[in-house]
Amino acid sequence: MRKSSITIAICLDGLGWCLASEHGFLRSDLPSRGPLATTFGGSSSALSTILTGTSPREHGQFAPFIYSPGDSPFRGLGWMRGVPRSLAAGSRVRRWLSRRLRRRLGMSGDFELYNTPLHLLPQMDYAGNQDLTGPDSFHNGSATLFDDLREAGVPFQIYAEGTDAERLERARSGIAEGNLAFVYLALGGLRDHLQAHGSRSAGVAGKLAACEAEVRELMHTAREHYDEVKLALFSAGGMADITSECNLQRHVEELPLHLGEDYFAIYDSTMARFWFLNSHAERAIGEALSGNLDGQWLSDHTLRQWGCDFPGRRYGHRIFLLRPGVLMNPSFTARGSRAAMHGYDPWHKDSVAFFATNDAQMGRPAGLANLRDLLSASVGVFRLAARSA
Repeated sequence: MRKSSITIAICLDGLGWCLASEHGFLRSDLPSRGPLATTFGGSSSALSTILTGTSPREHGQFAPFIYSPGDSPFRGLGWMRGVPRSLAAGSRVRRWLSRRLRRRLGMSGDFELYNTPLHLLPQMDYAGNQDLTGPDSFHNGSATLFDDLREAGVPFQIYAEGTDAERLERARSGIAEGNLAFVYLALGGLRDHLQAHGSRSAGVAGKLAACEAEVRELMHTAREHYDEVKLALFSAGGMADITSECNLQRHVEELPLHLGEDYFAIYDSTMARFWFLNSHAERAIGEALSGNLDGQWLSDHTLRQWGCDFPGRRYGHRIFLLRPGVLMNPSFTARGSRAAMHGYDPWHKDSVAFFATNDAQMGRPAGLANLRDLLSASVGVFRLAARSA
């Protein structure tokens, strides 16, 4: 027996409004479309805003690691300091260490060391959530889109594990069973392609065409089993092509200061976050980077506007953000060069996310924070209030 309706929500990471518009991505299939304001911060910041409908300030997610020596779960892992740096730099060793730490520390969601120096881990805490898609997944009590669906008894499925091909295959199989009212599918292949090759490479048009074919096949499967198929496709943000690199870490380390005694710094791909342990370090680093043309210090006013003024300056006393197109290399989050990257000024044209749907009644969300209500309403559900932390 055919079901009456299904909503399919696809998060196609890395697809910015500019890139989608330039290539006319799924224009005939998803005619109701528009730009989507993104958030500042890492992937967890944007995804958490999509799921909770709140700003980073409210849901508390921004970047994977913070300086917190008193609360570091890595304090008892002194053996890692003995791992030779040449060995620890290898991607296979990093993945093995990440899996081992994830099991040892009882982390149920994504955990990745990236390129974080192992000898600094005992001074750091992992600020990422466990499983953003599970029940009660936010420590501060933020409810999510999936909590809304669970509470209302809506049959749904999440496909966010494994490769894109595996996720698509499982999604097609799940939809073909005809028992779902809502599907959430996360795809990261386009983001990975852009990071490796950039938006101006010869293969981008082919990659986008392949994504279009995958979405159409999914819609075809759904229409075989449901009378009505509502599809909403969106991204967490766009990506800027890399035009230059910046070794900010070297500039800071040339100052007569000591990491861990005068200051602490975490160098992400697009920004450096500083904790100052004395006023001398704050003044010296502030002055040294004020004239750096690769980026700028973010003011408290800007962070408030972006919803990233965290209580207690949890993610850094000050943040130095690189200009769109400038890559931090080396950094704690990536090893080597990239052709494109996200995490810059959220109001820059290349950061703007993308939204499109085949359902004209669904409406056009202004930003990521509107997606939770829009997607819940597509199956007749309305958001839950936040739980107490």
